[in-house]
Formats: sequence, structure tokens, C-alpha cells
Amino acid sequence: MSKKNKNSIEYLLKGELEEKKKSSKKVRKILNYSLVILAAAVLGYAFYAFFFCTVFMTGPSMEGTLQHNDELILCKCSYMFSDVERYDIVAIQRFGSNEYYDIKRVIGLPGDTISIVGGILVVNGQQVDDDIPCKYVDQMGRLNRPVKLGDDEYFVLGDNTEHSEDSRFVNFGNVQANEIKGKIIYRILPKEKSGKIK
Repeated sequence: MSKKNKNSIEYLLKGELEEKKKSSKKVRKILNYSLVILAAAVLGYAFYAFFFCTVFMTGPSMEGTLQHNDELILCKCSYMFSDVERYDIVAIQRFGSNEYYDIKRVIGLPGDTISIVGGILVVNGQQVDDDIPCKYVDQMGRLNRPVKLGDDEYFVLGDNTEHSEDSRFVNFGNVQANEIKGKIIYRILPKEKSGKIK
């Protein structure tokens, strides 16, 4: 074989090798991008499923604090490391309802006794805080006599008590601990009212 032919073959082999390297780099790049996208999708789903999601306020039951169609952030992990506190605004998912959340304010904690005295909400013999919108209650429902909560039960009210289906009524009743899916922490929309929820 002549030197010229040998050089030509080496040149061709070298070219093929470089093409293979380039092709291999492209495949590696595509695989890396795919892995990044997959990881982002998995993390995004986990973030949504276990930590935060958006929910919408439906109906007038929380007027005074929240309005119909407000877009809110639900922190699903709020109660993984701490207990539900009195006056928290929570999302409740009743047994049998797949996606729908009731949004209410926690008034009674496990073991509490809830009553109404002279139209004013009373917990364990003490009037609720003055700045709580649902302090005054016209429709007593089950609260025509004191309601004692069990070990895993919560009593919830809508801030707009005149237009709220809540723990005062038999068809809603006390809320079980495992029905509370998290705490409403922030309003996204409408923009002019966006901010932390208290």
C-alpha cells in the first residue's frame, strides 16, 4: 500500500472517529437534557402533591376575609410539624369528595366545648377574640346547646356566618383531623388584595 493511500485511509478513519465522538456527545447532551426535564417534572409533581397547591374560594361563606373566586395558596405541609391552631383558615376535604375543598376558620380544637351565649361565640367558657369575624352568630344550629369535641375533632365556621354551611349544622358537623388538608397561607388573586392570609 502506498504512503498516499495509507494517509487517505488514516484520514478517513480519523474523520469517522470524530463523527462518532460528535454523535456520542449529541446523544449524551440529549440524555442530560431529558434527565433534567424528568427530574424537574418529578420535583414539580412532588412539590404540588405534598407541599403547596393553588385552590379557589367558592361561595360567600368566608366573605369579610375571602371572596368568591379568590385564588389561594394551600400549604399542605403546615401540619406535618405543628398542630392546627385556633383561628387558622384551613382547607377541608370531606370523605368522598375528590377535588373539592371547603375553606373555613378553625374555632374549636380537640376537647373544646363550643357554645353561643347572647349571640356571641364562646369556647371553653371564654368569648372568642374580638377581631375574629365570626364572633357574632345569629343562626345557632347545633349550638342551641354546648358542643363538646372529641379527641380528633375540630369545629369550623365560615367568617360570614349568615351564609355559611359549617360545623353548626348536622349535615356538615365536626371535622375529623384527617379531613384537614392544610392551611390557607396566601391570596394570589385578585392582585389588589394579594398577600398573606391571617
